[in-house]
Amino acid sequence: MKNPLLFRLATAGIALFLASACQKVINLDLKSAEPRLAIEGNLADDGRPCTVLVSRSTSYSSPNTFPAVSGAVITLSDDAGGLETLAETSTPGTYRGRVLTGQPGRRYTLRVETGGEAFVAAATLPPAVPLTGLRVEKSGFGDRLQVVPEFVDPAGVPNSYLFRQYRNGRLNKTLFLQNDDLTDGKANARPLFGRGDDDFDKLVAGDSVRIEMQNIDAGVYAYLRTLSQVLQGGTTAAPANPKSNFSGNVLGYFSAYSVRRRTALVPLL
Repeated sequence: MKNPLLFRLATAGIALFLASACQKVINLDLKSAEPRLAIEGNLADDGRPCTVLVSRSTSYSSPNTFPAVSGAVITLSDDAGGLETLAETSTPGTYRGRVLTGQPGRRYTLRVETGGEAFVAAATLPPAVPLTGLRVEKSGFGDRLQVVPEFVDPAGVPNSYLFRQYRNGRLNKTLFLQNDDLTDGKANARPLFGRGDDDFDKLVAGDSVRIEMQNIDAGVYAYLRTLSQVLQGGTTAAPANPKSNFSGNVLGYFSAYSVRRRTALVPLL
């Protein structure tokens, strides 16, 4: 499977390549070593069609094999009566729509049929939250710099956010997650702070930094939050497997989200 675009899941042979509009690869240890179907769908409000990638996790004996699943029947519908069947692209296991685009407030249902089984997930696409600017500041931990997205959280409406940070065009693998449980209606003052294990991700003056802010469904936020906790480690306890919003015993999720992007140069601080 070529050019994985969302994340990679692996534990002693369980691995998963998934796709979205952003290129990213993440390693995740899971508790189960049983091969499972892996599905990920993404639908944004940027006019692009829904993209779904279907693969199968592998056993311990084949830790670096991620077979694509071809021939699946995948449909996307919305609560306004829209319906389309996604076509498999020239890349095996990758499916793409043509008609339905993401609209705020709409609820979308993704149905994947393969191997005689059907798996269904639903997500509501939240309204867009304007990303009005980016601020770069010292983190308080040595000379490390961090980015503060500038936006005002809409009051009285639950919101969950996923941020993706690019330095000079390359993605930081960290999943930056926030919600407004304690910041409803307030201007954001929280930086995107990661572990910084990769020196490449350490910002310096003159860097171009691009932020993608996704306003995501609460169910997807819960999934990614568990995923992020596993990635961060710091505990000897066995991690809980992220709970998919798909029915059935599958890995992955379906996300319908609004997205806003901004780019800035890192100043000399």
